[in-house]
Amino acid sequence: MRLDTPKATYTPPERKAFMLGVLILILLLIPSVNAVKIALIHNGYVAHYEDGKSKLMQLVQDISLAPKRLLTADKDLPVIKVDIKYQDWLKLEQDRNNALKNGIIAEQRNQVNATLYLNQQKYFAKVRLQGDMLDHVSNDTRWSLRFELKKKKALFESRKFALVAPNVRIHQGPSLFSKTMELADFDIIAPKNMPVRVVLNGVDWGTMFVEQAFSQSLLAVNDRTEGLITRLDIHEQTQNSAGEITRVLKPRELQRGTILGNPALSQQRQIALALLDDFLNKKRPASDVFDAKKMGQYLATVDLWGAWHALTWNNWRWYYNPHLAKFEPIQSDVAVTPAKHHWLMTPPSHDFALSKAMLDDPILRSHYDIAKQTLIERINQNLIPELQAYEQTLLNKLHGDSPLLAPFDLTIMKTQIMCWQSDYQGAGCQNIGQFDASLHQQMQDYAGHANWDILARFNSRSGTGVLELVNNDKESLHLKSITGLNRYEDRSELEEVNADFPRVLNPGETLNINLPADIVAVDLRAALASKKIATFQFKKDIAPLHFIPRPQPLNASLMSQYPFIEVNEGHWYVKPGTWQINDFLVTPNNTELVLPAGAHLEFATKAGLMVFGNLTVKGTTDNPASLTKQVNSRKWSGLSVFSNEYSPKSVVRHLNISYSSNPKLGLWQPRGATYFVKTPVLLEDIHISENQSEDGLNIINGDIEINRMLITNALSDAFDCDFCVGSVNDSEFRSIGFRSGGDGIDVSGSKLTLNNVSFNGVRDKAISGGERSHLTVNTARFNNVNFGLVAKDDTKITATNITAENVTHHALMSYSKKPIFGGAILDVSEFNCLDAQCENKITVETGSVLTINGTAIDSQDLDVKGLYRTIMKSDKPR
Repeated sequence: MRLDTPKATYTPPERKAFMLGVLILILLLIPSVNAVKIALIHNGYVAHYEDGKSKLMQLVQDISLAPKRLLTADKDLPVIKVDIKYQDWLKLEQDRNNALKNGIIAEQRNQVNATLYLNQQKYFAKVRLQGDMLDHVSNDTRWSLRFELKKKKALFESRKFALVAPNVRIHQGPSLFSKTMELADFDIIAPKNMPVRVVLNGVDWGTMFVEQAFSQSLLAVNDRTEGLITRLDIHEQTQNSAGEITRVLKPRELQRGTILGNPALSQQRQIALALLDDFLNKKRPASDVFDAKKMGQYLATVDLWGAWHALTWNNWRWYYNPHLAKFEPIQSDVAVTPAKHHWLMTPPSHDFALSKAMLDDPILRSHYDIAKQTLIERINQNLIPELQAYEQTLLNKLHGDSPLLAPFDLTIMKTQIMCWQSDYQGAGCQNIGQFDASLHQQMQDYAGHANWDILARFNSRSGTGVLELVNNDKESLHLKSITGLNRYEDRSELEEVNADFPRVLNPGETLNINLPADIVAVDLRAALASKKIATFQFKKDIAPLHFIPRPQPLNASLMSQYPFIEVNEGHWYVKPGTWQINDFLVTPNNTELVLPAGAHLEFATKAGLMVFGNLTVKGTTDNPASLTKQVNSRKWSGLSVFSNEYSPKSVVRHLNISYSSNPKLGLWQPRGATYFVKTPVLLEDIHISENQSEDGLNIINGDIEINRMLITNALSDAFDCDFCVGSVNDSEFRSIGFRSGGDGIDVSGSKLTLNNVSFNGVRDKAISGGERSHLTVNTARFNNVNFGLVAKDDTKITATNITAENVTHHALMSYSKKPIFGGAILDVSEFNCLDAQCENKITVETGSVLTINGTAIDSQDLDVKGLYRTIMKSDKPR
């Protein structure tokens, strides 16, 4: 028995609550108002009101609730430990000190090495300060830091990300904004904000957000094809006597080195920047540059939240969709606030110059109106309770370090939609005004300034070629060297031309470079003075917007050459018979192309079909329809079908397609020879043979049903389906990838059921599931394939009744290729392998799962990079 009085002990939450109380007392005694303000902000206080009395009452209430919030906070957060060497830390500290002195974080800042630890895993990275404004570095800890992981590693699905104090993003605001779009079924790209606990050099920095950067990782986890992200820079600004501002804006790509180092992305870049330049210079309507539906949905959500900050010229981020050659919005710096006096305003998208121009387009405006109505209906149903439940979970994670953080009053949304519906004339709406111009210096007009290489032209002239360059920038243009390519893609060092290199082109100067007649493309190593030297490619007689996939008005003169095509409004009908086509035919919008039984189209090499609407093929068993090359051609330029939300399903029965290649139309060059984009499609009894491009059949964002498809003699992949839902039944794949790198079925981000499929002679993988696909495989046969059934990158495959024989390398595989996704799961039952020592042809990488008949296969470390450099190395055609 103890005779002394035991010393009182307190639990960690009790101690933290006590310390908070002490902190509040100290705050009241601190003479610096700014110090009090910073401390309150970093503890989660966000004013919901405008007048001082209401602010004080809110603060008192938040303080009274703080102990409970601390005690009930969810402390079970991932812990990221960051180690930065002392000398490197001093460099970051100096950048921060300079920012506090100058009032802004400098554009040029130090980038140093760091080591991160999470779940006993070690990651090497580069790190620098993140952001521009001082709120990123105002506190002694929790500075905003931007990381780029090395060795292609990933944390939380990102190779590039920032650690940001929650107050910098107004805590739960961006997450509520993106959740609103998700609950409204608006498919808009939004960076992830995930709360974690950060320990930096042994010091507990508390809760911060992991914020995804605008990078390829962001696109991949949002089910987007690899592409580029663009933004605007300011080239110059003028102000007239009335104070009206005009800004000249210059489009540019993010991740410049990655984009210019990839030939396909580099071509996409030229199209993308030229399109933006046309929009900024009012040469092209918004709906011809942007995905009208997605942009309308994003602008409606911005207006619902009063998120004007997202509409400033410098906060726009756009993803260039390479299939459609159009831009999608990316949620960026929405800065939504719970303060009613800032939240409620007439639609800010109607006041900001760029968004106003978008909404002046009647097509985009119609999608905006539809999106507004969708939001109204969802709010009148259960959107607000769903958001409140989501918000409470998030607040529980943030309260551990931000106990003064209060929930948003989401009922303000009801006021907003009521005022929308009454055009701000209803009760309580007439006092709601426009965006407060004192919050941001608006521009009244704008124009575009093209990048120097977008203006460059490589043209035929008098039997030779001339590369015309003009430096339209304010700084010198450095030209290092030039290389030529002929039509066989043989490289020429152009020694006589390079004798004059390197050279400098001063602002305003032009230069014509004469080149041999056989050169069809040139690689120019060049850069403005402030940039690193990079390779810019120019193709002879092809401007950036030489061709983009757009519906075309009816060309009566052209169509008169094809009297076998009956043209009516919204309808093209091909008469039965065998017909020659020598042009690339593009339909008007919302057109149905009909091929009846016995319709046979033979195409010249550069001829093809592009349908904007839907395809109907009415072949029969005895009398199928066909699309093929002309006798004197080696191939033709393929079939492309682009749908929209108004188009009926494409229904294709008994169609034979042979010798098709992907259309190579200017810089827009899709992979698929038979190509369906954003369309529901039914394919039955279709035979694709002698394919001459990367993908025999390529479907993007499709709702599909495929029955009895046969693909034979494919140059590369047979069937590639990205972001698809549906089924493939009773289908066969023979002699696939005879050049190399050919998969039978290759899916990404898809949910498919495969029933009774067989593969014979596949140079790569018979079935390849990747990037979070979900596949159900019922009865599949593999014979003479390099790889059988492969799951990778967070894909789950459930397979039953699988037979494999003559497998060169691996019959079953489960692994991770892209670290942003992680491991895969492959579950196989009724597996029958007819090869000797088949147990050596079953492989699962550590971190992935492979089970056969309920028994887990032991995992092992795999050199996945080595696989793709050797036995899985691709040599796909361009």
